[in-house]
Amino acid sequence: MESIRKISSLAAGGLLLVCLAIVFPGFALGQGLPETVVAVIDFQKLERDALAAKNIRSQVEGYRSQYAAIISQEEEQLRQQEQELKRQRAILSPEAFAQRRREFEDSVARLQRQVQNRTRRLERSIETSLASVNKVLGPIIKDLSTEFGFTLVLDKRQVRYIDDRFDITPIVLQRLDERLPEVTVPPPEGE
Repeated sequence: MESIRKISSLAAGGLLLVCLAIVFPGFALGQGLPETVVAVIDFQKLERDALAAKNIRSQVEGYRSQYAAIISQEEEQLRQQEQELKRQRAILSPEAFAQRRREFEDSVARLQRQVQNRTRRLERSIETSLASVNKVLGPIIKDLSTEFGFTLVLDKRQVRYIDDRFDITPIVLQRLDERLPEVTVPPPEGE
């Protein structure tokens, strides 16, 4: 039994070596992999501190304020309709009251759908704006990798510890601010 385990472990080890030689032929030839030079970027800091990100947030808040004002007016109208409906309950026949109640509930459902649609349209506008930031960010990172020779970029949130010398966030932030100080958030469709 002991010898069967030894043979099995030797076979597994041999199979592992063969697989490694197939997957990494450079190792088999003694070449090894190219050296990995790591850099990290604090993407949360970019999202918080970049001029373009601040500009996007400001515009989005403007749209949200507009939406809130419109929704507030519509909610007030619905409250008034509901109060009127309550007053008419004693006057109307049960069938007429039920009909008006359904109409009121339809109005409430319609407002809820409008809120959801406005939210989706705003989210699409935000995504479009962030995509334009990412289009500029990608080439900045690529240029820096050529300039400084790093071969791997990690999000700082994914790394438990790294020496600050590998953090390129400040220079990425500076170049992003130079190349893209502001972004126009497209008006949510359907406005």
